[in-house]
Amino acid sequence: MMKGTTYILALGFLISCPALQAETLQAEAPLPVWAAKNLDGQPVRIAVPAPKDLRFAHLSWNKVQRTPKGTVILAYTAGTFHGNRGGGSPVVSRSTDGGRTFSEPQILHEFGPGRDYTQSGNLALGLDGNGDLVLLAMAFTADTANHIFGWRSEDDGLTWKPVDTSALEPNKTGPVFGNIVPVDGQGLMVLGQYRQGSKPYTQGIWLSTSRDQGRTWSPARRIADVDAAEPVLVQTTSGRLLGFFRGDKTLGGRQYVGVSDDQGATWKTELSVLDSEDNTRSRLAAPFAVKNPNRKGEILVLTTERGEVGETRGRIWLWRGDAQKLDWKRDRLLLEFPHIKGDANNDFGYPWLLHLEGNRWLIYYYHGLKDGASPLWVTEVRL
Repeated sequence: MMKGTTYILALGFLISCPALQAETLQAEAPLPVWAAKNLDGQPVRIAVPAPKDLRFAHLSWNKVQRTPKGTVILAYTAGTFHGNRGGGSPVVSRSTDGGRTFSEPQILHEFGPGRDYTQSGNLALGLDGNGDLVLLAMAFTADTANHIFGWRSEDDGLTWKPVDTSALEPNKTGPVFGNIVPVDGQGLMVLGQYRQGSKPYTQGIWLSTSRDQGRTWSPARRIADVDAAEPVLVQTTSGRLLGFFRGDKTLGGRQYVGVSDDQGATWKTELSVLDSEDNTRSRLAAPFAVKNPNRKGEILVLTTERGEVGETRGRIWLWRGDAQKLDWKRDRLLLEFPHIKGDANNDFGYPWLLHLEGNRWLIYYYHGLKDGASPLWVTEVRL
């Protein structure tokens, strides 16, 4: 059983309640000129401000989940930057007003130089069959050590208890990512990637399941040997499982799509058309995909381009496709990140959608400095 410390990180770190309130109001202040532009015309705003303590000021790799009680949970990392020795730690914030405001960051386990691992890798978030929250995160130290940590919350995200990830074993896997999904006959399922320093595999996509609502997890099983990362798992209305994997640098992030029609027992993975509009000028960051509740069988996919195109330094696109045909088609631009000469706020991405009602969605993402303050943002889109 992996043990960790759970504590509250106030936005100014050990600051008073009035200071917290002032920090929250800052989200309503005039936006910086480098803020992203929502092409639907809706405003963007800060969902979770960057903490004033620089040790935890860089927020990134966000995931979002709504509980059966309507609470919105954001899971993300907080550190000085998201890389080896960046000290990033897995963090949660909760909202009981539909995402209008969020609680101060709650660190589940602190990583950093001089600790058991120097950085938290990516995260996966989901609900078990009872509606309780389950969160997994990988921690690592360069290419020499890594392990998966996990937690459950049975009180709507107020408190979190460590779970048993020992079967995943240190130095056997790599970053977990995306959604934790209930799958018929399998329990909970999650995907991850192998990384350098792991044995026997350093490349490919792995799968793990839990038969007891996320309290224990099975050893990892490799389902694809492609050089890919950040796998997003989606279960379709027909029960088909889809995995969206970001390709390596030689592909510019062009995505693979994995398909399983037997509850994850076997997978067929092929390179898809999900790519940058102009892959000579930009590359893709992490994937995102979700079922469209308004169109049976349709999957919505977001791709994040990084690279200067026109007056932007990056863009987020919407794609649509049928879960059976896998006929992905670029639909339209959702967000643009302006290129402003001399501005260093050029770290952004990892959009995650939360359905509101009808065709209304919230899209959460991070945007800020690569090494320094980076808040979490949110805006509404119609899909």
